[in-house]
Amino acid sequence: MQPRLAAAAVAAAVVVLTATGCNFLTPQATTIRYDASDGVSGVTGGVEIHNAMLVGEPEGDSLSLVASFANDGEATIVEIRYDDAVQQVRVGQGLTTFGFEDQIVMPANPDLVFGELENVSFQADGAEPTGLEVPTISTEVVGYESFAPTE
Repeated sequence: MQPRLAAAAVAAAVVVLTATGCNFLTPQATTIRYDASDGVSGVTGGVEIHNAMLVGEPEGDSLSLVASFANDGEATIVEIRYDDAVQQVRVGQGLTTFGFEDQIVMPANPDLVFGELENVSFQADGAEPTGLEVPTISTEVVGYESFAPTE
């Protein structure tokens, strides 16, 4: 009876290791950074940029930069450049979000085609500028109607 019990234990161990052993070789998906929404992310100095996107009306002449900034350090100024336009925004310690109520409005490139990527540069105080290829989204896209520039 002992050999059967040992064989059953070995068989159970093989089944368990076969079913769960791949976790030892496969990287966990939750440790891979990616942009889960329509925007893009980056870092400038100690400021992280999350979910940045440019939203505008099809016949409009301005775009709203929608983004969240995470800052673990002291409050700082982030300079944002798009085409010839420059905006400076204060990013406090913690999370600062722009887009719905507080807007960063940039003039639209006359040749803008919604759905394409536009180069936007972000630079925190004294840090190297970070250029991101930011998606442009029309307010005709469901869910983005309320992000239209108001200025």
